[in-house]
Amino acid sequence: MNKTGHHMFALDEAAVAYALAAENVVGNDASFVNANPAVVPVFVSMLFQSLEISIKHAGIESGLFTMQEARSKQNRSGHGVKELAALAVEKLGGVPYNPIIMAMTFSNTGDRSAQFIREMICGKALEKTRATYASRRLGYGEVYEGDFATIEPLGEWIASVKQTALNLSKTAEILSQWRRSASKSKHFAIWLRDQ
Repeated sequence: MNKTGHHMFALDEAAVAYALAAENVVGNDASFVNANPAVVPVFVSMLFQSLEISIKHAGIESGLFTMQEARSKQNRSGHGVKELAALAVEKLGGVPYNPIIMAMTFSNTGDRSAQFIREMICGKALEKTRATYASRRLGYGEVYEGDFATIEPLGEWIASVKQTALNLSKTAEILSQWRRSASKSKHFAIWLRDQ
């Protein structure tokens, strides 16, 4: 095999890749995941991995936190999206989780996109799923019934996570503006340039 060089994937590329992989698992048949319970942990983990990487990328690119801070914050649970979101909000101020959810879904087209991302970050229905995902038990075959839940409709959930990953440059711009603002308001107006 010929190797022409090493390509290290950027975080934003990896976030999109996990969302695309989850989308491919479902394909044109949303019932596939529910009809094949063994696929559920893998499918859900791909969506959580995409969101985790999206939050890391947006936080690092906007200067909100460093990779070291992100890793330090996550040491308790390994790979917690809730902990990463809390770190971002701690740096931004505002009502818990609202700033990061608003920034990450601002450019998404789905009406319920923010709901899906909020549920993944801090919703009660996915509390056990977040903990199981963060523990990385999937890799050790230690998954039990009820450890991974899904959000219906699956197509909208996938689209929300995928759009969040695809819009990371806008998310980073929003977070950068918010971080640089001298205002202590919990509400924030942003201006995005057309690209």
